[in-house]
Formats: sequence, structure tokens, C-alpha cells
Amino acid sequence: MDIIVPFSVRKREMSGTVSDEAKKIFAKIKEKPELATAIAARELPNRTTLHKVYATTPGGARRLLFFCRHAPTALAESPQVPERWVLVFYRNKGDPVGDNMSHKNATFESQHERIEGKPQREKRTIYIMFAND
Repeated sequence: MDIIVPFSVRKREMSGTVSDEAKKIFAKIKEKPELATAIAARELPNRTTLHKVYATTPGGARRLLFFCRHAPTALAESPQVPERWVLVFYRNKGDPVGDNMSHKNATFESQHERIEGKPQREKRTIYIMFAND
């Protein structure tokens, strides 16, 4: 399972660096991916979902949103376990987006649509946390 933090997200959401706090959260997600909750999303490609994670840190409560890619499953009834997690939001609980990460929140919806509309290619380095990190 890979956790990817694109440069643009690192810059916008994390002040340019992946903190030790964030690394601990990522390690916990890798250890227990069931901590993440799938949320409804419109027009996602096949085998992709959005997952939100609630985290408590010394710096306060955090809300994370990931765009997840799932491995193909052999059986239709098999649960789809995400194999690649791309961080979209890393917010404080008190943030207008972090308070309610759902499409019922107009602020979340507008931020999410703004990000979705951007080109997906980035030429800068990304942070990847592999299973053996």
C-alpha cells in the first residue's frame, strides 16, 4: 500500500513538508486501513474511491481526505482494499472543509471541485511512503 503526497498538496496543506505528525498518521492508516471511511463521490473512475480519516494529534484534531485506487478483485463480492492512497486534504477540525468532509458541505464541494479541475500531472517530487518504511 502506497501513500502519496503530491507536491501541490504538501505545499498547500502542510506548509511544504511532511511532518512527523503526518508520517505517524500515515503509518497508522497503513497498519489499519479500516480506520478510513469511504465517502460518496460523483463521476470517479472505476476502482477509485474517496476515503476520509479522522486523526487526533498533539497539534489538534485532523481531517484527511484521500483519493484511493483499488486493485482489481477476482470476485465481485470481494471487498476492494485500496492499494494506492493520494492525499487530497490535510485539515484541522475547525477548518470549514475539515469540519464536514462530505458533498453536503458547500465549502468542501467547492474546494474539491477546484482541485479536481486541475491537471493531474506534476513534474515535481512527491513523497511516497512504501509498506517497508
